[in-house]
Amino acid sequence: MIELHCHLDGSLSKEDVVYLCRLNHKEVDIDKVKLSADKSVRDLTDYIACFEFPISLLQTYESIVYATYSLYKRLSKQGILYAEVRFAPQQSLRQGLSQEQVVQASIKGLEMAKQETGIAGQLILCLMRGVNTHEANFETVDVAEKYLGMGVCALDLAGAEIPFPTSDYAKEFSLARNKGIPFTIHAGEAVGPQSVWEAVRFGAVRIGHGIHAMEDPQLMAFIQSARIGLEVCPTSEVDTHCIPSYEACPIPEFFQRDLLFCLGADDMTISSITLPEEFKKASKAFGIDADKKKKLLLNAVEMAFLDGERKDFLREKVLKKFQDPDDEF
Repeated sequence: MIELHCHLDGSLSKEDVVYLCRLNHKEVDIDKVKLSADKSVRDLTDYIACFEFPISLLQTYESIVYATYSLYKRLSKQGILYAEVRFAPQQSLRQGLSQEQVVQASIKGLEMAKQETGIAGQLILCLMRGVNTHEANFETVDVAEKYLGMGVCALDLAGAEIPFPTSDYAKEFSLARNKGIPFTIHAGEAVGPQSVWEAVRFGAVRIGHGIHAMEDPQLMAFIQSARIGLEVCPTSEVDTHCIPSYEACPIPEFFQRDLLFCLGADDMTISSITLPEEFKKASKAFGIDADKKKKLLLNAVEMAFLDGERKDFLREKVLKKFQDPDDEF
């Protein structure tokens, strides 16, 4: 499988948290720490609050190396062939690290996991919506440019979509575009199609979630013709109340319109989901057969922030998996 929408801080396992607490000299009753979304989560803003404790553990070089390494090891065990993991470097500066040091640490953890497991992967650096984030966002763009192709593959915009609209971040993505850095943007998750329109006007080649694009037929037609990829994460979209139920996710309509879209786990720990589990849930809810699974995975290959040669190699690996009758891919 191919994972294109996975947040590092939202995917620390319970074992990771215990280890990182020891590493950071934090005495915490792990059974009382809220690591997963529950019924108290009413919207995306509540869901985002679940990130605070995991982020507090990602403030040292060693912690970030370990967290990235551990996540990629777990992804490898899930049968993931290639994964793009995202995080916001500006959220790990509380104990004196620079954004560049944060990124260096994550790249080191990724390389350790690659050497041990053979998994392929890259990192997406998130800009943040929020109060007074612009200066830090511009720095993230500069760091992404420096490490592009050396572990970093793209930028993203994450955070609370309602109070901080996509349109507020035009300057950041103008800079990214001028530097030749590709990007995806969380949009159309908590608000309507206008957010997605803004993202595609900026030059986003992928959209995180984007499920509310369905409300605008003109937007849907544009996304389809421009081959803009949608990273759909149904379980987390239910958890954030962006859709009322799993069955309300417009996956059948996306197939019908031949949209370029894939499935992602988003936050494995906060939403208590993995990509293989997401595929099983989607298969049950929407009757996704082997041909549609293959379509989703080949979509993911097309959407990946890879050059043509590496996409061809990954595509061959996916097709080879489907030729194996003993593979439950």
